[in-house]
Amino acid sequence: MIKLMSIGFMSLAVLSCSKGDNQLEYEKPMEFSGYTARSITKANGSFVSGTELPSNQAFGVYVYNTGSNTTFDPASLSTYGKFMENVKVTYTGGGAANPEKYTYSPKRYWPNSKESNRLAFFAYYPHDGAGITKTGFADFSFTVQDTPADQVDFMLANVLDNQMYGAAGSAHTSTDIVDLKFYHMLTMIRFKGKTDAPSGATVKVNSIVLEGIYNKGTLAPDVAAASSVWTVDDTQTADYTVAMKDINLPSTTVDPSAEAVLLAEDNQTLLLLPQTISDVSHITISYTITTTTPARTITETVSLPLKDLIAEWQRNNQIVYTLTIGLHPIEISASAEDWPVDEYIVIVE
Repeated sequence: MIKLMSIGFMSLAVLSCSKGDNQLEYEKPMEFSGYTARSITKANGSFVSGTELPSNQAFGVYVYNTGSNTTFDPASLSTYGKFMENVKVTYTGGGAANPEKYTYSPKRYWPNSKESNRLAFFAYYPHDGAGITKTGFADFSFTVQDTPADQVDFMLANVLDNQMYGAAGSAHTSTDIVDLKFYHMLTMIRFKGKTDAPSGATVKVNSIVLEGIYNKGTLAPDVAAASSVWTVDDTQTADYTVAMKDINLPSTTVDPSAEAVLLAEDNQTLLLLPQTISDVSHITISYTITTTTPARTITETVSLPLKDLIAEWQRNNQIVYTLTIGLHPIEISASAEDWPVDEYIVIVE
């Protein structure tokens, strides 16, 4: 789980509104503010490696008017008023020097008749990201992009219901904070490598390809985002090629303390659908061994079943496949752990 941000809104003394679309005139808008985001190296800029939203990226916000109902019920969605619909909220950067770090248009306003106009907030990230198809709080349709650098870090936030501005004792009080907690919906895949080749031999990985990976599916959101359920389309697969760094693998024979190193740049990190690995899924690795005595260069290609390493990719798992390549058959190990630990980004007025 990743708790990305809170949304701060200004106080409001306004006309009352009826349940339904936001059509009336109001006095003061909902405003957003936040911290400066850390730098991101994935080419499309959506990748969230820590707990901060990248600069110049946006999330989509849906807000429903549930009337006097204190609990958001997805089965009753058609009866709710649409208060905000896929509104693009962009972090513009600038840190404390920028008073309007989160921008959106047109502005929305808190209802004055609180108890009869309770709001439920839902958000996803990134706004209209590549491969994401979305219509309100319903199933997402999602397709993983073919090129690693184009793959988005797809996330959902918990639904926050019973939100009323400045109502003491309610779910949303005069502290003026709506706390959106985002959760990673995909699986992160990375690769490391080392060798046990002796002095006088160098090993370089030329390419890694994941073959026969399910690349399309639907996601049924849950009020608790982490409980959202994926259904993959088992008729649709793709192969994913990861561009390697031009480096020689560290040798544990030459240096017993040597550790495996990342084989690709951050923009080659794979963000793929959670899935049970199929029988046709393979990892294919091309590597070159160069020796000085005798002087020769040998390029080999090895293909291994993926399911023998980790049988299932789960949501919010960071899976690292570690290759050990020497003058004997290649060895691969795999480990999985959650993305970074939960933290808050505190956002204030």
